[in-house]
Amino acid sequence: MECCFIAEESPEILSGRLPLIIWKGRSTAVKHFRRLLVILLVMHVAPLIPASICEAKKKARYSVKPDEVQTVQADTHRRQWGMGLIIGDPTGVTVKYWLDRRMAWDFALGSQLSLAGVGVHADYLFHLPVITDTPEAPLFIGGGAFLGAGGNQVAAGLRGVVGMTYIFSEPFDIFMQLSPTLAISPDFNFYFTFSIGGRVYL
Repeated sequence: MECCFIAEESPEILSGRLPLIIWKGRSTAVKHFRRLLVILLVMHVAPLIPASICEAKKKARYSVKPDEVQTVQADTHRRQWGMGLIIGDPTGVTVKYWLDRRMAWDFALGSQLSLAGVGVHADYLFHLPVITDTPEAPLFIGGGAFLGAGGNQVAAGLRGVVGMTYIFSEPFDIFMQLSPTLAISPDFNFYFTFSIGGRVYL
């Protein structure tokens, strides 16, 4: 076996901190020894790679992105009360109260063409930003009840709501909605109403 040990001087060696030994050999035994060292190194390092990948995936899964943080903060500080005008059936004033980022109550008071008088309604709305893929412009669906008076009669019934709203960065929104309505009193009647409007949030 041809092998030798050569010690080379370096600043680290002179300081006594890092002995530098270069092992040179050309025999078959030395080559096998080197291969064994490589195999042992691979066997030691290989199990660490999947663990590091899994750890990175966990961090990516549970980490919160900056835009998600901003969205949560915006939802937390969203102004709950909105007041504005509604035009159509009815035409008057509208008030919206957000319970959270998806649920809200909607109220309106004004003149109603369908009743030839004045009416008020209250709807419970569920907003669906996933469908439009735009959080600022969610579709909404819901339902509620109405009460009105006109022509010496009192009318009452149930109504559904489907529509779309656009929420601006400023405290302001606009909306349009279609409402299938079932009148129960004084007579059974089914019809549709349509309205548009906007609100300022306080």
